[in-house]
Amino acid sequence: MIKNVVFDLGKVLVAFDWDVLAREIGFSEEEIEIFNEKVIGDRWDEFDRGVMPEEEVIEYVKEAIPGMEDKFEELWRRVDETLYVYPYVDEWIKNLKERGYGIYILSNFPPRIFLKEEAEKFHFLKYADGKVVSGLVKIIKPDPEMYELLLRTYDLKAEECVFIDDRPGNIEGAKNAGLHGIVFESYEKTSRELDELLAE
Repeated sequence: MIKNVVFDLGKVLVAFDWDVLAREIGFSEEEIEIFNEKVIGDRWDEFDRGVMPEEEVIEYVKEAIPGMEDKFEELWRRVDETLYVYPYVDEWIKNLKERGYGIYILSNFPPRIFLKEEAEKFHFLKYADGKVVSGLVKIIKPDPEMYELLLRTYDLKAEECVFIDDRPGNIEGAKNAGLHGIVFESYEKTSRELDELLAE
């Protein structure tokens, strides 16, 4: 029986449209493709991990994209412009909360950006019973310790939790830890799959 719904943030509850801002700043389509290949993933993970000082991560990223250093600096300065809460979020989470489910957040997110947006934009977090954010705990999904930390911190049973994330690898990690999992593709599809699982 599912008692708790655990959400990722980026591309599930919160948009991260960095490429829109990149085009506004002046990145070409070729540069965006290079950025996707060289940065989004391993190097961007270092922002989420929160272990290296932010200035060092910025230099680490810039090493991979020669000729785009200044554009990236502007992108990072304005990264909060890429983030906004999807319109369905408040009602979705509020409804689950009113139905008696625990609400938890398990997300990879840079520490400074998360704390800023938690205060300014992520108002839905008022419904959350707890959160584990990579940049604050210095671990990133799909490290097994991320899932174990959530369960241990809030005294949750894995089999009573369902995790929703847009990355299949993170869902695989959750299932390996004993949680149920749903790969987020769209709100409509995911909310339907969630309701079907909750009804079992």
